[in-house]
Amino acid sequence: MKISVLCRSAVLCAAATLGATASSAQERPPLDPDAIRAVGTPDEPRDDWQIQLGVGGFYSPNFVGSKDYQLQAGPNIAVRYKDRFFISVLDGVGFDLIKTDSFRAGPVVKFQQQRRENGKSTFMIAGKRSTALLGMGDVDATIEAGGYIRYQSGPFSANAEVRKGLGGHDGVIAEFGLRYTTPLAGLSVGDRPIILSIGPGATVVDSKYEATYFSIDAGQSSRTGLARFDAKGGLQSYGVNAVVVVPISPKLSAALIGGFDRLSGDAAKSPLVRERGSRNQKTLGLGLTYRFGL
Repeated sequence: MKISVLCRSAVLCAAATLGATASSAQERPPLDPDAIRAVGTPDEPRDDWQIQLGVGGFYSPNFVGSKDYQLQAGPNIAVRYKDRFFISVLDGVGFDLIKTDSFRAGPVVKFQQQRRENGKSTFMIAGKRSTALLGMGDVDATIEAGGYIRYQSGPFSANAEVRKGLGGHDGVIAEFGLRYTTPLAGLSVGDRPIILSIGPGATVVDSKYEATYFSIDAGQSSRTGLARFDAKGGLQSYGVNAVVVVPISPKLSAALIGGFDRLSGDAAKSPLVRERGSRNQKTLGLGLTYRFGL
């Protein structure tokens, strides 16, 4: 899903950046990068290399549109160099080609995991393996290349990202998000405030992307008993997500993540979702991240 705004790929949180685990547009928590970067502490490292290591778990749908939920867990590793080049599970690989105090933009490459018809998930540790995709066939993993823009002004931030699939879905996905980040009045750990970051997001896709995951061709219809359906592009989902960050120490943070997304357009109309799934997608997560500089 995407939870890349909503969608995604995944999560864990650190004092200045928070991270995410195992995310992709079809298997991920509903968090956008700004939801994580926006939550910082005044003493975040200024070293050339900024590294975060973490672990976390998520209770989320088996696939985008699923009504079956599972618990996933995994590691988080993220690296930034000179606050411009980055590589991480959440952000993919990219470079801030344009960078000012409030604005960043540049190229990005991300990886979207395979969707398996047997319901198997790479990071699943508990829960039901969905049978809803049986007969639909697998969707290959996809490399997505594109660009992003991010803007921040005080406690408010906005981001937009557009990527084109290479292999797999071969479609185009665009993610948009807004965030408001603030300390929670009266709540702190020592002199470090507990922080809330919350905001809406939306995902728009083209017809190739939508058809890959939500169309039902003649062969799939015969195998599944679902009616044929030709999914077209448009607004795929919209929702809201929130992160509460608890700073345990200057470098160690815990985070509670929650999100709700609602499928829209042909994703919501697909017989796969109407008869075997749900257009309402909920996610809960808990993460722990350690961040340091070199």
